[in-house]
Amino acid sequence: MKITFNGEPQEVRSKRLGDIIEELDGAYRQGSIIGVISEKERSELKNEFSLKTAKGEARLKIVSGKETKAISFFLDVYNRLCSESGKIGWKSEAITAIGPIKSNLSVEKSEHSYKKWDVFFGFGGFDPGMTYLMISKRAHEAAYGTGSDAVIGRLTRGRSIISDLDEGDEIEEINPIVTKAERVGFVTTDMNTEIGEGQEIFTYAKVKLLQEAPMSSEHFLSLTRDGTFNIDDYTTSYLASESLKGLSLPIENIQYRSKYYLTVRNEGAEKGKVYTYKGNRLPHTSHNVFGEIIQGGDLIDYAKQGDTVYTMTEPKWMMMVGHTQKEVEAFFERENIEQVREGNTDDDAVVVDQSPALTMDIMDIGSVRTVGVKSEAVLEVELFHKEAPRTLWYFRKVTGLINRPIGKLNVHFSVPGMLILFKGSSDEAGTLVPENLPKGAVKKGILGVTNMSRANCGVMGIRLDDSKEYGPTGESFDGANMVLSFPSLTPPTMSFLSKLKEGDTIYVKEKEK
Repeated sequence: MKITFNGEPQEVRSKRLGDIIEELDGAYRQGSIIGVISEKERSELKNEFSLKTAKGEARLKIVSGKETKAISFFLDVYNRLCSESGKIGWKSEAITAIGPIKSNLSVEKSEHSYKKWDVFFGFGGFDPGMTYLMISKRAHEAAYGTGSDAVIGRLTRGRSIISDLDEGDEIEEINPIVTKAERVGFVTTDMNTEIGEGQEIFTYAKVKLLQEAPMSSEHFLSLTRDGTFNIDDYTTSYLASESLKGLSLPIENIQYRSKYYLTVRNEGAEKGKVYTYKGNRLPHTSHNVFGEIIQGGDLIDYAKQGDTVYTMTEPKWMMMVGHTQKEVEAFFERENIEQVREGNTDDDAVVVDQSPALTMDIMDIGSVRTVGVKSEAVLEVELFHKEAPRTLWYFRKVTGLINRPIGKLNVHFSVPGMLILFKGSSDEAGTLVPENLPKGAVKKGILGVTNMSRANCGVMGIRLDDSKEYGPTGESFDGANMVLSFPSLTPPTMSFLSKLKEGDTIYVKEKEK
């Protein structure tokens, strides 16, 4: 059976969707939607024709609802009214005449009225052997040897082009306008879906990012770091993801938001929200255009709220924080990018920072500096996603975990054996309502954030001992929101934490599930 799989013609034995993907070893992410598209045959529209000339294209629309002898004749011979037989035979202020060719149309010598841009057949010297396709350039009355039923239609486009043609110029082609193939389809996650002959399957959408919008492109790369675009908002004209709503972006690349283009909101309550379009929209200063879906657009046409689209990008995300220096070296060698190691340069050192940070800047410069630390300096944490969503958003934002795999905490103050306080942001923490408050006792290894009920809102802290009175930031239980824990407090980890002092930095990453 012949199908098209992610844009490539394929011949497969299987008919079940899951079996086809397995047979072709196709790119697919479990849980993501798959587009199944059928294409109806193209059909000719007999009521509109294209007249191509060296100076441009004109359009002729046939009179609808009529079946005259003149229209039937035109439909039989239109492909002969081009090249040698389609030259401009003569022209006047009122008429441009194409031809001649021979016809069997009836001769009528009386005058008739013609409207501006009427298209009709007329004779030279009242001789059907000298039949011209005539275009009326102004309203007038004249005798061209045919009757009123010789009018076949009107010129609807390219009128100035026809007026500018001179005697001897050619009509290069006359062709019926052909409808675009009608595409009908649906999306599914059901691997048991039966696929038919000639259908198209799309398992992912490929996005080409724009150099003109480096910050917005990086925002999208961070959003789709796991290869998925989650549809949180849906209308007839766009789909949108709100996963990073709330992040600020500069104004970049304001232009038309064409179908399959992607934008990110750069201001207002919806800032950070990412959109992809199902139709064309005008430019807007609050929307940065940063990319275009170049493959798999049909997924966008049929997706709905709650769907997940498997996404690939061009270029790839070049944020390599969290990998070892050796792994980073191998990656950038494949991308033909020079790597310069800094900090701990050992092969097994963990990269905690890179410069440039933006993928588009790395592509532009062709090199990147990677800062490594010993692996013991990067601590795994378990984040309380369900229990403290607002506080977790704040924590991820101020530490950098929101857009990179490793976050950074700067020590502000420490009380040996009791707690460590880290710098926060009072501006970002202004709406931290109390959530996930301690109950009964706080165990060592819990990190919390002072909530908006206290003056030191936004300060973060870790308890180094158990306490039945005070939370991780030294506040009473109702003043601190618990946001994460250190699941593996080994003696070396406790020793490392206990030695931290003001000005030191620790790095955290989310424990893999």
